[in-house]
Amino acid sequence: MPKTVVIADDHAVTVDGMRAAIEAMAEIDVVGTAANGIEAIALVKKFRPDAALLDFSMPGANGHEVFVEARRWSPQTRFAVITGLSVPARFRELVDAGIAGIFLKNMEPDEICAGLRRILAGETVYSDDARAALDGMSRAESLTAREFEVLQGIARGHSNGQIADGLSVSPKTVDSHRTSLMRKMGVHSTATLLVMAMRNGLIDV
Repeated sequence: MPKTVVIADDHAVTVDGMRAAIEAMAEIDVVGTAANGIEAIALVKKFRPDAALLDFSMPGANGHEVFVEARRWSPQTRFAVITGLSVPARFRELVDAGIAGIFLKNMEPDEICAGLRRILAGETVYSDDARAALDGMSRAESLTAREFEVLQGIARGHSNGQIADGLSVSPKTVDSHRTSLMRKMGVHSTATLLVMAMRNGLIDV
């Protein structure tokens, strides 16, 4: 018996494209499509599908809100979210809530379909970009308060000496914190460190 799926996205072209790609897999049927979060919740409640593929940004209720509400009515449904933005904090909230899949809209439909098939088989599937963002966020959470202060100084273009003066420590101590920052963030240059910090919302410049 085919697995059943609901698709929710406020862009009709996206829905049509995903529906065609999913229905090309003989073992999966798309039983309903929604253009907003409220419709998505209603469809999940009505059909109790095996999986629901939700756009994160929809009118009425976003993908996270749909997931939290709809699973109350259909706890066996496995939910996946598609988003156009790689936002680590958003991904962490979804993972903590128990989402089964996170996909980025820059992925090919075939990649999303392959991930959906794995989700229907009971796996948890996060895109490479989502995993990288989550990994970066985990690294960021390991920073000490002093390392965070040093990071702010680096982001403002201050030298080790200037940062040391501001924190009332020695330049050698600042250099030690800088080395620790790079190790924890998994980078080897100041430029890459700042890029990672910006992606994870760690610096305000």
